[in-house]
Amino acid sequence: MPGGWEKLARHRLTIDYARELRTAGFTLMRIRSGWGSSRERSIATYLQRREVPAT
Repeated sequence: MPGGWEKLARHRLTIDYARELRTAGFTLMRIRSGWGSSRERSIATYLQRREVPAT
């Protein structure tokens, strides 16, 4: 990652996979948002919005 973006194999984004990426040191991900376009998203923000708080 020292050179900037690192291309990974395509993988369906799940909470578990996002946790793996965060553990590996990734902080941002580029996700597709329609045909031919993409956007950047914070892994931490994704996890905060998706994870269910423990009760």
